Amino acid sequence: MNVVEQIYARNPARSEFPFSRSRKPAAFIDSIRSVSSRGFPGLICEFKRSSPSGFTNSRNTEIVDYFRRMKSERIAAFSVLTEPEYFNGRYEDISSVQDFKVPILDKDFISTPRMVENAYNAGADAILIILDFLGKDRSYELAEYAVSKGMDVLMEFHDPVHLRDLEITGNVIFGYNRRNLRTLKMDPDEEKVRQFMKKEDFPMILESGITPDYLRKNDVSMFEGLLIGTSFLENDGILETIRNLVPS
Repeated sequence: MNVVEQIYARNPARSEFPFSRSRKPAAFIDSIRSVSSRGFPGLICEFKRSSPSGFTNSRNTEIVDYFRRMKSERIAAFSVLTEPEYFNGRYEDISSVQDFKVPILDKDFISTPRMVENAYNAGADAILIILDFLGKDRSYELAEYAVSKGMDVLMEFHDPVHLRDLEITGNVIFGYNRRNLRTLKMDPDEEKVRQFMKKEDFPMILESGITPDYLRKNDVSMFEGLLIGTSFLENDGILETIRNLVPS
């Protein structure tokens, strides 16, 4: 099994988060669309401590301080990695940033109702569900459960084969991950995704590998939002690049 398959295999043993959320769910999708309506995709600012692809967070290790510095008018939502073994995540990170009143995505490899409940109890406003590993039926089943609790869903895919299965439904937004989670390498098939979006008028969130150089070379205006982790955490100048790209 690859790393992600190992994570999914261990999910049934994940413990229950013992506390209750401190506020009602905020509108994750509406926040992204509100920002993107101003002419540039809404930004989802991600916090993670490490990743199996080789990233280690050595610059912005305190989540509250980091999000306080990053909060701006273009940050539409926060994303928090909560997977404990490979990403060193924890649900307490979500609970710790409730006071910012910014919608929070639980970025995890959710595959069980208990994990949906954990995300909700920790204070997440949206969850991530990955089509490539769960398939359509299981993905929509978990999405329905999350929506019943008042949360939104970011339903992610990498393999364009899933384009033919996408169904527009309330409280669900789709994301294209440029990274192949089976190999952990970037092998994007963006042209096929972009052509689908143009033909079907189907905006999405763009995820992974979004750097200043990528933004300078690629038009991202068709995407509703950009989920950015490493570039923000490494302070590589991406905010300045985005400011230069935002229409005046």
